[in-house]
Amino acid sequence: MIEAKLTSLLRTVCPSVFPVNAPQGVKAPFVIYSRVSTTRLRDFDGPTGNAMPTFRVDVYALDFDLARSLASSIRKKLDGYSDDTLDDCQLVNEQDLSDLTNNVALTRINLEFKVSHKE
Repeated sequence: MIEAKLTSLLRTVCPSVFPVNAPQGVKAPFVIYSRVSTTRLRDFDGPTGNAMPTFRVDVYALDFDLARSLASSIRKKLDGYSDDTLDDCQLVNEQDLSDLTNNVALTRINLEFKVSHKE
C-alpha cells in the first residue's frame, strides 16, 4: 500500500505523521498527509495498472523556521525518490500557509507530490 511507504518515508524526517487528521491534543511538530486525487493510467488496451496519486503533505510547527526546515527536509527526501515500490515522486507545489485550526501559534507549510506507482 502506497500510504504505508509514504508514512515510512515521512517518519524519517518527523516521527509524528498522521493520515488525513492529527489526533486531538497532538504536540507540534507533526505532519499530516492526504490523497488529493488519483489518476489511473490507461493505454489502448485499457488500464495499465499504474497510478499517479497526488498527496498533500502539511507540516505543522510552533514557529515558521522549524516548519520551513522540516518541509525542506521532506522535499529533499521525497522529490525524485524512487525504489521498488515507487516509480517516481515529484514535488508539484509548495506553499506557506496559516493553520486551519483555532491554534494561532501553529505554522503550516503545504507540499504536494505526484507519486507514480504500480497498483
